Amino acid sequence: MEKYKPAGFWVRFLANAIDGILTYIIGAIIAIIINDERFFSSPGNEANTWYSSPSEDISNLIYVVVFVIIFTASKYKGSPGKLACRIQVLNVEMTQISMLKSIGRFFAYFLSALPLGIGFLMAGWNEEKKALHDIVCSTRVVYRI
Repeated sequence: MEKYKPAGFWVRFLANAIDGILTYIIGAIIAIIINDERFFSSPGNEANTWYSSPSEDISNLIYVVVFVIIFTASKYKGSPGKLACRIQVLNVEMTQISMLKSIGRFFAYFLSALPLGIGFLMAGWNEEKKALHDIVCSTRVVYRI
């Protein structure tokens, strides 16, 4: 079996930042198409600013369903950010994960986020570079060979 190098916290953070930029661009395109002025308004210019705009909601849904769940379970083995950072999500046996496991892994992100994102930070301090959602779902994030 080929030797895979685990991907640590910072490269995973960078991949998520790239995905965030992509999600914003998708939201901006949708906002232009549907004329969603709220997307482009500055925070604090409206009452109830804690509400997201329709474009944000749609772009976040696209990101979760297409990029996080479908791309991760596909031949790409990760979101566009993970592809750009040359990392991938695999089973502990170093095989492609299933669609069901990809869905479960997304929901396990909520465990990693509580409390204070410590589950995500775990990828920076354990030997196998696993975040809490990787442990729960028996997955690994490793560099592509």
